[in-house]
Amino acid sequence: MKFSRNLAKLGLCAAAAAGLIVTGATSASATNVYNIGHGAGSCPSGYVCLWSESNFIEGGFVNDSKFGSFASNQNTGDMGKLQHTSGGDKGMQDVTSSVLNNTGSSICFYEHNNYGGAEFRIGPWEHWPYVPSWINDKISSFKYC
Repeated sequence: MKFSRNLAKLGLCAAAAAGLIVTGATSASATNVYNIGHGAGSCPSGYVCLWSESNFIEGGFVNDSKFGSFASNQNTGDMGKLQHTSGGDKGMQDVTSSVLNNTGSSICFYEHNNYGGAEFRIGPWEHWPYVPSWINDKISSFKYC
């Protein structure tokens, strides 16, 4: 009888621990940060950062509709639909010239929305002050890969 109770307690402890692990994994929030500023040091830890100018320089709005820099900790399938305010799209579609991966995972950048077209992959913690010319000002989506 005592063995059964101890086994039941062990099972309850294991279930509680598993619940805490699941809860912790699902409580992380996905966040976009707009206009993060100049320099590689402005990219928050755990984020993928993009700048409209080379060498991690935040450019001005392009045609009054594009951001100069952007950071995200989530997959982004359509950078043209990113919105900072309800005033309309203020995306980063086809303006990226430098990228920084401030995560422990590889990141794949794509020429088209929804992860299509040419792919440019960078590893964990990599900094690219000048993306290759074949993908410069052509990045439309990115994801962890």
